[in-house]
Amino acid sequence: MPQLDRIHIEVTNVCNFKCEFCPDAIMQRRRGHMDFALLESILDAIAADDLARIVAFHLMGEPLIYPHIFAAIQGAVERSICLHLTTNGSTFQLFPQQIEQLVRSRVPKVTISLQTPDPETFQLRGAPPALSPSDYFKGITQYVQANLKSTASPTRIHVKFLDTTPHPFLVPHRPMAVVDDKAQMTAELTSWAHRLLHGITDAAVNWPRIEQAIERFRPGRWQLIPLHPKLVLETFPLDSWGNVEAPTVIPAQFGYCNGAAQQAGILYDGTVVPCCKDFDGQIPLGNVTATPLKAILTGATAQALRQDFNRLRVNNPVCQRCMGADTPAKSWLRQIGSVAYFKAYSPLMRRLNPDWGEV
Repeated sequence: MPQLDRIHIEVTNVCNFKCEFCPDAIMQRRRGHMDFALLESILDAIAADDLARIVAFHLMGEPLIYPHIFAAIQGAVERSICLHLTTNGSTFQLFPQQIEQLVRSRVPKVTISLQTPDPETFQLRGAPPALSPSDYFKGITQYVQANLKSTASPTRIHVKFLDTTPHPFLVPHRPMAVVDDKAQMTAELTSWAHRLLHGITDAAVNWPRIEQAIERFRPGRWQLIPLHPKLVLETFPLDSWGNVEAPTVIPAQFGYCNGAAQQAGILYDGTVVPCCKDFDGQIPLGNVTATPLKAILTGATAQALRQDFNRLRVNNPVCQRCMGADTPAKSWLRQIGSVAYFKAYSPLMRRLNPDWGEV
């Protein structure tokens, strides 16, 4: 089979945040951590057959509270796997020893889901009582600066901001306001750029270029604002998690998705799913505790899903709901848009920007 763009590995579905924009509260699965021996076997399988360009420790849960997280990172790095780690950033303050451990880990990329950039919107995170907004922001800043100052660390950090600007194409998980327009987002990006780069005298920090990049921000779309070769600010529009909470959904009948074709997820119990939005394992392709990963990805269930999408058909009811929308007009727009996005726009952007589509 062709190499996937990425495989998401859920090392744990336990999280210490209860974010209002995340489906954690409605997830039906039991909570738990992936058995470390199982994780090693998955990494072995991915490395042996070069199954994915990127492996992401990201689906549900907070990876940095996984008991074996640094052994897991080391295992991926030693296998020459391009590992991306996504974290809410809370443990940098709660367990400050992790800052140096992560800097030394040589993980290629870390994405920090800052999302709520000020004390008021931080209340949407459902953070532990011991973690104040100022301490949360301080921990993230300390990690970013420690990584920038380390000449030995190759880690590229993305700090992610949630863009809640209303958009006719998207169906938000639920209505909320974090950053709602260009003026507010450019102010937050500018403030955080100064916070994260404070005291960094690296010649690579070019403030006129940074200011121009921030000014080019356009609401309602995924964007990257480079601050430094090892630091990028990222904006991402608020969208649904499969429309699971939308009271009314007009299901999609046609369209395209790269689930099972360019991405897959592995839940902590070994269940393989076609995409990172299948957080409850509603479309199980198989389980790696019983069947080799490559066999699952080339198996009948995955092939049928890919064949349907290649014919621009959406037959699975979970996919129909995910790709649908809350009004007939928006549903039609999303179906047409899915084809245009995956078949034309995304390939073009990937050629222009190697970071396009990375988690």
